[in-house]
Amino acid sequence: MKNIAVFYGGKSVEHDISIITALQVMKAMPKQYNLIPVYITSSGKMISGDNLTLAQTYLDFNKKVDKPSEIILKAGDGSLCFLKGNKIKKTIKIDCALLCNHGHGGEDGSLQGLLEMAEIPYTSCDLTSSALCMDKDLSKVLFNSVSIPNTEYISFNYRDYKLRKEELLEEIKDKVGSPCIIKPASLGSSVGIAVCEDEEKLEGLIEECFRYDKKLVVEEFLSDFREFCCAVIKNGDYFVASRVVEVQKGKIYTFEEKYLSEKSVSEEEISKSLQEKIKKLSIETYKALDCGGVVRVDFLFDNNRKRLYVNEINSIPGSLAFNLFDTTFSDLISTLINEGISRFEDKKNIVYKFNSKAIEKYIEMMENVKIK
Repeated sequence: MKNIAVFYGGKSVEHDISIITALQVMKAMPKQYNLIPVYITSSGKMISGDNLTLAQTYLDFNKKVDKPSEIILKAGDGSLCFLKGNKIKKTIKIDCALLCNHGHGGEDGSLQGLLEMAEIPYTSCDLTSSALCMDKDLSKVLFNSVSIPNTEYISFNYRDYKLRKEELLEEIKDKVGSPCIIKPASLGSSVGIAVCEDEEKLEGLIEECFRYDKKLVVEEFLSDFREFCCAVIKNGDYFVASRVVEVQKGKIYTFEEKYLSEKSVSEEEISKSLQEKIKKLSIETYKALDCGGVVRVDFLFDNNRKRLYVNEINSIPGSLAFNLFDTTFSDLISTLINEGISRFEDKKNIVYKFNSKAIEKYIEMMENVKIK
């Protein structure tokens, strides 16, 4: 029986949504796997316990968690180490880590790097791909390099904004226009996003957005648009696109609309040609960013220009986007685990050692150096 560690939580504003994704995953976990929950607290500690599959546990975690053990990972070991005090009481070899983390520390490549060092296979994009997907600025740079359509934008960090505020405000007006959308560059779930419809409020909204991230993206606002999403998963040598879904929303798809309200699917028909274009562009985006696991691509369709734009990429989408696929959640989980293990096995063919005489040569050179 394979040991599957489900990672979730983390130091992120999307912490609670990550817990919900993990609860759904753990409930749907196929019986042939041995499930090991690994909850990352808001302070960054990794904890496992006996009742982490129950939603009520997280309402007052410190009081309700049953038999908690702190978890650490050892570089090159491929195992989870369970601590009792400062001592390791047991270790469990992990066949694959199933990642349910959203946002900072879990979706930006940080956790992926830790798992790479620990030699544990995992189910999401790798470190580089995760970082590119997470950073809206860098992903747009890549989009433009391979002609993937996206909306007009500018980006800047906090230090740059303080040094060149007036110049950047003018650039926003000239290049992006008004209204515009202000986004934290590396955040998800629509947290921190604002629509600026009054130029006089632009500075205040930018300052507010900087509370959530050190870098911002300011994009043009589409006055008449539709929003779609499509997920992609790699299964062996094939890239599989999900069905295309449109969701009714306000001017922006808010955190509350995504997670705290009943979702209303648009009754407006999505033309077959548009569906095919979205699916094709979803796979192209997945390939361009060298993604792994399941990824959801969000689109905007400008009704005035009749143009389709890639809006954002979610490298670990909420609920792992299982609702977009015509398959069971359990089967989707199995596909992700098998693909994660397969990618890990492929890496074993990479040569990491190179025998050279560099150190001997260095020692020889240093012995010949005269110390003055």
